[in-house]
Parts: sequence; C-alpha cells; structure tokens
Amino acid sequence: MIAYRSQSVTKAADELDMTQSAVSNALARLKDNAGQELFARTGRGIKPTRFAQDLYDRLASPLLDIEACLSGLESFEPTQSQRSFVVYVHEGLIYTLQRALVNTAMPPGIDVVTKELPATEEEIYDDLSNEKVDLVIDVVKSTSRVYASQALTENKLCCVVRKGHPRLPNNSISKDQYLSEKHAILNLRRRSLPFVGWFVDEVLPQRAVHSQHSSLMGIMSAVSFSDAVATVPYHLALQYQDAFGLQVLDFPFDVDTYQSYLVWNSRMNQNKANLWLRELVSSLLEKDEPIVSTN
Repeated sequence: MIAYRSQSVTKAADELDMTQSAVSNALARLKDNAGQELFARTGRGIKPTRFAQDLYDRLASPLLDIEACLSGLESFEPTQSQRSFVVYVHEGLIYTLQRALVNTAMPPGIDVVTKELPATEEEIYDDLSNEKVDLVIDVVKSTSRVYASQALTENKLCCVVRKGHPRLPNNSISKDQYLSEKHAILNLRRRSLPFVGWFVDEVLPQRAVHSQHSSLMGIMSAVSFSDAVATVPYHLALQYQDAFGLQVLDFPFDVDTYQSYLVWNSRMNQNKANLWLRELVSSLLEKDEPIVSTN
C-alpha cells in the first residue's frame, strides 16, 4: 500500500523503517503470490500496473478502516498529555490562526506549531503520510481516499493597488482593466493552475507579469511602490493596507471567495489526539473575518 501511494521503494522503506532490499523482496513475494506484475520501474521510482491499481482499489478502504480503528484506541487527555502538534497552514490563514492560538489558554503540556505550506503537494502529502505533520489547512482538498477533508472557512478575495494609481483612481477595477494591467503574482501552482486560476470559473488569458513572489506579503510590498495589480485575501489587505499604502478594490469576477479545507490522514479519523486538534482549529477559525463587500 505504501509503495503504491509513494511510487517509490526508497520512500516506502523510509516510512516503514525498513531497508530498501527488504521492501523490494516483499514486493517480489507479493508478485509471485499474485502471479501478476505489480510495478514497472520508471526513471527514479516505480509505476503501478493496472493489476496493482485494481488490487489497491479493493484493499485501500478496508485497510484504512482498520488503521483508523486501531488509531482510535489510543488514549489522549489534553490536560494530562505532553504533545507537540504541527499544522501546515496556507499564508492566507496562518497569521489568523497564530493570533488565535496566542490568545487561547492551552493545556500546560500541549503545544501547537504552525508552519507555512511546503511548496509542492507531493511534500505536503508525504509529510501527512509519514506523520511529520498532524493537520493541513489548504485551499484545495485531497481527492485521494487516503486523506480526509472538511470545509473550514470561506474568505473573500480582493485586488490591491497603490494609492494614487494613475489608471485606477476610482476605488474600482473592471474585468478588462484587471486583465490589461501588469500583475504581481504568487509564484505557486497547484494542479497545473496559477493562484487566481484556482478560484475563478473561467479560463483567464495570460496576464502581463510585473513580478513573481513566494509570499503574499512580498506581493503587497511590490504593489506599494509600482503600478502593479495583485489579488490577495481581503482580510490581509485590510490588515496591511495602511502599512503598505494600498487601495483595496473588489475582485472583478463573479466568484470572489475562496474556500479553505482541513486535511488529515484518513487513518487518524478516530484518533483522539487528532480529533481534539481538529476541533480546536475549527473552533478558533469559525469566527474568522466575515465575507463583506470592499465598497
């Protein structure tokens, strides 16, 4: 199962704390017993055959149920436990969650550490599988049965430009103006789509790029001293508009909100510690900034 999900003997060996040869031998025995090829070697990994895909589909759900059941037997009492949790959070919500955690009285032995999302989905889900992280808050939910997801918050998108922008003086921006301006963009793609492409219902033409950034804070800083336009979460724009000297404009598309999702490993569905953490994070973010117009 782990070799199938990771498509790598090396990663499977690391996760199982086995040698690569032991994993290879186990796969060879399974192949002999099944009488079918399970994997084909690729450049730096393995690719499951059709037989392996069918076998995985049949076994995945029952095995995950067993793992979840066993995980649920583990005891956890927050007031008596010593535990450090790790939560990956996308940049649009990480500061909100950090503030909420600072203002929350935690049990003395419990620590919740927030970290920005890794750059790639592969790393995110590898860390979930290897239990390097307990929860993920992301703008896309997993489509794999190995991971469970639930909707967490809905937040508004907006555009920001510097105050005194020569072509956008009226605190508004049309769709045509949006597409004609140069953009400071987030250098992050998920499922082959750029940041804004995750949210709008239409296929956007290629936009002129003023600059690319790895963070939303970097985007707002670049906009503050240029004529670039940027798309950012509304609550971040409100928080930093005075510091960066920004105008906050309505996002000129029909869909102007984005969803955040809580994602965890399905085998932790009934795990008492993970359940407690999910309930804590959900309760802290349920009173997040309301979705209101920027007008």
